[in-house]
Amino acid sequence: MSELPRGLGFLTALRKPLTAGGVDFEQFALIVSAKFKLAARSKSGIGVSYRKKKADAPDHGLRNTFLLNLLIGVVIGVTLFLPLPLMTQLTAFYTTLFVMFFLQMLSGYSSLILDPRDRRIFAVRGVADRTLNAARLAVVVFFLAVTLVALAVPSLVVLTLQHGPLVLVGAALGAVMLAVFAFVLSLFLYLLVLRFFDGERLRNILNVVQIGLIVLMYAASQLPNLVGVDTMAKIDLAMPTRLLWWYVPAAPVWFAGPALLFDGVFKPVSLVLTGLAVGVTAALVAAYFTHAAQFEQSLEKLEQSSNQNRKHSWWFTTTRRLLTTRGAEATYFTLGWRMMQYERDFKLRVYPQLAYGFMIPVILGAGLLRGANHLAILHFLPYLGIGLVIALPTAIVNLSFSHQPEAMGIFRTVPFATHGLLLRGVITALFAKLILPFELLWLVVFVPFTGVHALSAGVLTVAMTWMFALLFGRMIVGRTLPFSSEFTAQKGATNGIVGVGAVLVGMIIMMAIVVAGGLLFTVWFDLGLAVVFALIGWLLWRAYPQGIRYDLLLRG
Repeated sequence: MSELPRGLGFLTALRKPLTAGGVDFEQFALIVSAKFKLAARSKSGIGVSYRKKKADAPDHGLRNTFLLNLLIGVVIGVTLFLPLPLMTQLTAFYTTLFVMFFLQMLSGYSSLILDPRDRRIFAVRGVADRTLNAARLAVVVFFLAVTLVALAVPSLVVLTLQHGPLVLVGAALGAVMLAVFAFVLSLFLYLLVLRFFDGERLRNILNVVQIGLIVLMYAASQLPNLVGVDTMAKIDLAMPTRLLWWYVPAAPVWFAGPALLFDGVFKPVSLVLTGLAVGVTAALVAAYFTHAAQFEQSLEKLEQSSNQNRKHSWWFTTTRRLLTTRGAEATYFTLGWRMMQYERDFKLRVYPQLAYGFMIPVILGAGLLRGANHLAILHFLPYLGIGLVIALPTAIVNLSFSHQPEAMGIFRTVPFATHGLLLRGVITALFAKLILPFELLWLVVFVPFTGVHALSAGVLTVAMTWMFALLFGRMIVGRTLPFSSEFTAQKGATNGIVGVGAVLVGMIIMMAIVVAGGLLFTVWFDLGLAVVFALIGWLLWRAYPQGIRYDLLLRG
């Protein structure tokens, strides 16, 4: 019998139900073991050489990911120390946990869920689709379980200290159901998209679905801010049954039901919430696993190529002419633009984070606009476009990866004199394609309301994000030839935590500038700070050509 990896031995207890569901457990264990061994290896792209670890050096990628997630969990837990009712605490806990967990799942693990190569490798060796699907999900669930434990345990400890061990049991049960709900919801939606679309349209729809999920889930978690604190104050455990429909769109709040029941709250609210959490989650699980084999078959569509020839857009042509020097850098700009355009995994990991960075300012703006003095609040809103800074680290991290990393090996045989121009051209393409259009849109929206101040705030936003793009490029991709590595499960876990860490850092930077700019409300503050960021960015820009050097020799 094949041995399962350490930490997954408990799966042997599921041998009978898995076998009853059409899974060959021997093949299942062998595939899971193989995928975990592959996930533990760090692959560099063809044509790139790194300083290798010693053969006996332990790999602490999973441990580091757990510790970083645990730090975020501690931040969530600290907020629960405020003297608030249990229902309010549970609402805050589950909505925050849902957003963080869902964000990491979509940005860090979607490429593992939607990897079409597994069937190509294992199907020809007699592996059934249900067996392959079960092995795929087992690997992803392991990483997601580590993420869930790190994010949830600090808050569960706080709830135990305040409300006792019974609430701990209910809250932990709710957290597990929330994770299952989020995971299976994404699987079911992917299944629907794979079933009804194909070709390039399939790739585009997948991106839209992921961005839509981020927007909807974050909006649901922000219902208190959107409807107003005064309205929320009227909703409590004693609310009339006829008003319980409000909880239907607030999906994260459903999972507070078990904790309320374990706390002895036997009222319509706790019963309805528990019913929604258990019923909807069970329905999604049943709906997905009924068609699990079809999921594997449909993944083959992702390897279908499109026969349509893509033309250069006017935005591509204009930004390449304005933002790059002639010659080599313009060529590398085109390379970066095309790679981001055709790399499906890049879109799946980066676009949700980009939507998240755009949604945070929208939600904050909606909350501020409920204030009494709308004129004063408008002083702050033009700066909220800098929330896109939080999407930059994840986007730049993913510039290292490609589904065909060996293609970059051409630079071993066709050397180029200035390595930094390649990275600068690619970073410029990323900024022009993903960041600049949203910032200009934000600027245009507020010009009718704040006039010249919106223009100066827009200049500050562009200068700041451009500077951070260059800075993160040097820090994250400076030693790695772009698009020269293959994405792995371990890198996916690290990538997910990079995105969440960027949210925290970006929020701090954003709030500092928004508050200062809104209070001062002067173009001189905007232009002065923009000059500072532009000067730093110019120095970074000048340092790229001679400051970056790739080792392109393979070491035997």
